[in-house]
Amino acid sequence: MTRLALSAMLALIPSVSLAGFECNIDRQCGGGTCEPFAGDPFLIQEAGDVRRISWQGQAWEGYQTSTIDAGGEVSIVIPPQNGVSGLVSIFSNGEILFTAHAMGDSAVAITGSGTCMADGG
Repeated sequence: MTRLALSAMLALIPSVSLAGFECNIDRQCGGGTCEPFAGDPFLIQEAGDVRRISWQGQAWEGYQTSTIDAGGEVSIVIPPQNGVSGLVSIFSNGEILFTAHAMGDSAVAITGSGTCMADGG
């Protein structure tokens, strides 16, 4: 029943909210400082019920929790996996913000910002 309701809700979401994105990160912050960033782009693709996020040779699966139409942004929550958890927000003006948390020898939080283009322009 829940799966059927979820499928019905997803069918109502406009296709732009499910599009893939290529996002260039131009600024990254961590440890109290921010600096320009010239690394690989974030690639975000629909993969069934999840969004696959690839960046810097890593890949995560996240869950879209809002749409441009409903909340003014596409937000993707990344539950803990591969040592990282986080949040990606893509706003209607094409800007992206992300936060990543990682635990290792010490706790690390990184934020970044940049711009995105949806697949197809």
